[in-house]
Amino acid sequence: MLFSERIKMLMDERSVTARQLSEMTKITESSMSKYLSGKRTPRADTIVVLAKALGVTPNELLVDDVNREVADFLQLRSAVARSKSDLDAEQKKELIKLLLED
Repeated sequence: MLFSERIKMLMDERSVTARQLSEMTKITESSMSKYLSGKRTPRADTIVVLAKALGVTPNELLVDDVNREVADFLQLRSAVARSKSDLDAEQKKELIKLLLED
């Protein structure tokens, strides 16, 4: 899903018009129109403002569902790898059992 499509989807879910989002974010209607049409991609600081107005994180606004699952997996794998030395044998067994469950 394209960035512009994600913004439109979130706007639909929240019943927010382009004009309202423009007012909430202090982004001109002209710029908002370009973001929504996909003709222009906002800068990082603007993405943060848009995400906040739509009640999501900037990452949620930027990453589609498939890539979000991959990102979540990588983040989880990294967390487990960092703390593996802190887990005792029983905790490691429990974690492995959890991961193998259907």
